[in-house]
Amino acid sequence: MSSDISSTTASNASFSLTPSAPSHFEAVIRTEQVETPDSSRKRRKLQYACRVCSSWSTSHRTNAVKHVSSRHAFRSSSQSSPSISATQRDISTMFTPISSQSALRNSFSEQSYREAIIGLLTRRRMPFSSVEWSEMKDLALACNPAIGDLLITSRRTAVRYIASNYKLYRGQIRTSLSTSSSPIHISSDLWTSPHRHSLLAVCAQWVDQDYELQKALLALPECRFTHSGEKQASLILKVLEDFNIQSKIGWHTGDNATSNDTCLVALEEQLRYKHSVGLIYCCML
Repeated sequence: MSSDISSTTASNASFSLTPSAPSHFEAVIRTEQVETPDSSRKRRKLQYACRVCSSWSTSHRTNAVKHVSSRHAFRSSSQSSPSISATQRDISTMFTPISSQSALRNSFSEQSYREAIIGLLTRRRMPFSSVEWSEMKDLALACNPAIGDLLITSRRTAVRYIASNYKLYRGQIRTSLSTSSSPIHISSDLWTSPHRHSLLAVCAQWVDQDYELQKALLALPECRFTHSGEKQASLILKVLEDFNIQSKIGWHTGDNATSNDTCLVALEEQLRYKHSVGLIYCCML
C-alpha cells in the first residue's frame, strides 16, 4: 500500500514539473505515432517533430515544449498588451509630443513672418503700434513658443522693414512699367495723416507685356509747407522721373479740388520744358 502511494506521489510530482505547452505548440510541432519493433510485440509511441527545424524530433513531449519555448518563442498581441476597445482611445493619443527648442526655431520662417507683419501694417492698415501689443506677441508664441527673440516688437523696427521691402517692391514695379503695352495712367490724391502729415499718394494703372491690367502705388511723398498745385506737380514729376515713365503718361485722375487744375497745368509745363512731352489728359472725379 505504501509503495502504491509513493509511486502515485512521484508520478504527480513529475507531472507538475512538466512545463505547460505554449499556445502555438501545435503549429510548430507535428505529433506522429511511430511503431517500434520489440522482441515480444510491436508497440506504438508518439514522436514529436518540428515543422520549422526539419531535422529535429524527439519522443518526449517535455523536450518538444522546451524546444518551442526556446527556439520558436512567440508573443501574441493579446499577451503583450491588453485589448483596447474601438471606442477607447489610446493614452498616447492624448499627449502631444514636445519638440526640442532647436527644432521649433528651425521650423520658423522669419522672412514669411516679416512679410505677414508688413502686409498687416500696409495693406490691412493696422496701426504701427500693433507690433507692441502683448496680444500680438502671445499669438505668435502660441504658434511657436521658441521664437520670442525673433519677433518684431518695436515700431522703429517695423518701419525699417517696410522701407527695405519698398525698395524691392519699387524695383519690380519699375521693371513692369518699362515693358508696359499701354500708356501709363496716373492718379493722385492729397490727404493728411492722423499725425498731421500731408501725404500725396501717386498711383499708376497700365497693361503689362502679357496684356494684363496692373495697378500699384508708386510713391507716398510728404507735401510739406504748402498744398499748392505747383508743389504737387513737382512731387508727381519726381515720382515719374524715379520710375522713368515721364514719356509714357496717359490720363490723370483726381478729385475736384481746385489745386488739381493748377497741378496739371504746372505738370504739363514742366514735362514740356524738361522732357518735351505733350499734354496730359485729365479726368476729374
